[in-house]
Amino acid sequence: MKRDHLLFIASVVAVFLLLIAGAWSSPTFTEKQSYVEAIVMFGALLFVFSVVVIVAAMGFRSFALFMALFIAMAVSLYGVEAGVIVVVATYLVWGLVFAIQLLLVHHRVEGAIRWFRERYTFKTFSLEYKVFYPMVWAFYFFFEYLPNLVTKEHLLDFDPRKVYEQMRGYLRPR
Repeated sequence: MKRDHLLFIASVVAVFLLLIAGAWSSPTFTEKQSYVEAIVMFGALLFVFSVVVIVAAMGFRSFALFMALFIAMAVSLYGVEAGVIVVVATYLVWGLVFAIQLLLVHHRVEGAIRWFRERYTFKTFSLEYKVFYPMVWAFYFFFEYLPNLVTKEHLLDFDPRKVYEQMRGYLRPR
């Protein structure tokens, strides 16, 4: 398995080196520009592939295909920066949804508990919990803690580990 990874990395580096050598040794500006475009396109494809592999390895296999197509469209239309923006925006939006629902579970809102039961097993919840853990704290800080400083209402203690254990009881094991 490790040898396969090394071969893949060596292949990627070799392709980049060949394209850079072609760009460096090209006699005309047009040829150099073509090589630079090829380097950028190969980098973009490598970026899309790596995002798909990471998302699929995390367990979101059905989401990985959708994400790959969406990132590929963004990269092909607007460039690599658009692909990065799509990845970051997706993380922020879905993380916000996940954090809102998790904080509602913390407050024992039945609709939020039902939302998790319809969409998650404990295994899939646990995976997303780890991925969006920073978003849970950010949402708690901006939408519970800061407003509490202004309103001076009673603030419930927030412990994500307790909510995690609560979810173990609410969700089916598989």
